[in-house]
Parts: sequence; C-alpha cells; structure tokens
Amino acid sequence: MALSFPLSTASFMDLLQVQQMRMDTPEQVEVNQTGGGEILRADLAPMLWKGEVRLGVQTRKEAADPDVLLDLLRPAGRSFYAYDTRRPAPLLDPKGLILGANTPTIHSLVAGGRELRLQGLPVGYVLSRGDYLAFDYGTAPIRRALHRVVDKTVTAAGTGITPVFEVSPPIRAGASAATWVQLIKPSCKAVLIPGSVDKGTSLRVITRDMTFQFQQTLR
Repeated sequence: MALSFPLSTASFMDLLQVQQMRMDTPEQVEVNQTGGGEILRADLAPMLWKGEVRLGVQTRKEAADPDVLLDLLRPAGRSFYAYDTRRPAPLLDPKGLILGANTPTIHSLVAGGRELRLQGLPVGYVLSRGDYLAFDYGTAPIRRALHRVVDKTVTAAGTGITPVFEVSPPIRAGASAATWVQLIKPSCKAVLIPGSVDKGTSLRVITRDMTFQFQQTLR
C-alpha cells in the first residue's frame, strides 16, 4: 500500500539513526540602518523551523530506510512530520511515562500570541524551558504548530491546568482552545530543502555521513 503524506514520525523520523541534529527558527527580516546608527528591522515572513540531520554509520540493511524514503520525499508537495530527536519529550519526563494516557489540550490562549495555558495534565506535571509542544490549527489546510516553552518551569495544578506561560515562536492565528497538544515527539510538518540530500559514502556494507536538511511548511 502506498504511503500517505505527510509521512508520520513512525514512517520516517523514527527509522533514522540520527547522529547529529540541529533545529532553529531563523528570523526572516528586512534590515535597514539610519544615518544615526539605528538599526530598523521589519518582519518579512513568519519564523519557520529549519533543521539538518546527519545519520551515523549504518549497515547496508539499516541504510535502506533513509535511502529509499529520502528519494520518496524529494518530489514537490511531499512532506513528513519532523521532531527534534535530541529532546523528544519533556525534560523531566524523558520517556513520557508520567504523562501516560493523559491527553493535554489547550485550556486558553492569551491575546498577543505569546502565551497560553494547558489542561488535562497529571497533577504536578512539570514543563521546563526548551520543552517542545505541538498542535494542529486552521482548516484547508490543517497546519501544525511547533513551539518551545520559554518559562523556566511550568507546573500543572491539582486540576491538571497550568498557569499562563510563554512559548516561542509566536502563536499564529487559528489556534483554538480544546485542541489536543502533542508533548511526546512534538513535530512540525516539513519538506526537504531541494539539493540538501547527501546519501553519504558507502564502503562495502557500511554507509556513513548521510545528511539532509528540512524546512517547516504551512501547507
């Protein structure tokens, strides 16, 4: 049966033997400087996640997954869900065992697009600065938001509701209360950056240094 897009984390990212990874949300701004030395900045486009993945040494069998799936993702319009393999779960719940079967959702959003509250968490559940969270928003197409916690710690009360906390990048229009929030392998919808795939070097039955780059897509 043909795979459907975007490829789920189980169908792509989870199959990769990631050796090195980086993710960032570079600013997209126009910069001008006045005669007085003032630097003027204006946002040109939303901040989108970008990443680079380098795979470790692989046997011929292990290299088959990324080798084929990267080719599958190369044509235009084909996407996958990407997450930061360095931090696939909250810092204080690295295996997601404390979260268990709980299904957190957005409790409320604060005007300004920088803050929100979550609900449905275990009592006393702690989010730490740098933890990722993701949720879907919008329609036609449904988009996937990926944010990081800015506050040093965020602790759910006895009701399972967090206090208001800040996230980065800013929350885009379309997010709504009661939306399910992904805390384990929180991901963004991404596409390969054209020309970035390097299949590495193979020696007999070993392949090394396979790399690729990706960028978040809002489509």
